[in-house]
Amino acid sequence: RRGDVVEWVMDMPVRLLEAHPLAEEIRNQVVVKRGPLVYCLESMDMTGGGSIDNVLIPADIKLIPKKVIIEGSPVVALEGKARLISSNSWEGILYRPVSFAGETVDIRLIPYYAWGNRGKGEMTVWMPLGR
Repeated sequence: RRGDVVEWVMDMPVRLLEAHPLAEEIRNQVVVKRGPLVYCLESMDMTGGGSIDNVLIPADIKLIPKKVIIEGSPVVALEGKARLISSNSWEGILYRPVSFAGETVDIRLIPYYAWGNRGKGEMTVWMPLGR
């Protein structure tokens, strides 16, 4: 009837997905998915600056859904704490000892369809996994 409202509520757990190891470009990386949506990280959505290429997603990350507005449209973002890999310069170095991803960084992931609507910046879908 006119004026009736239908509401559909479904469980949409957050999942980290990895690709088959033969997909070499994304080996040891994860994508974040919630329900049917794939999420991404934009450079403006991490505290303290740094490069999104240096963000490491812990295997046990807790991502909390949060409603946000992007370009006037409501979307559900995911917020959590990741690790920031050391960004020491590689200039003049071919090899170096592995360093610990020592700094915690707050991140906000947004649905992939919503990226590129808040100014210029970097974006990634596949992120290194810390097991």
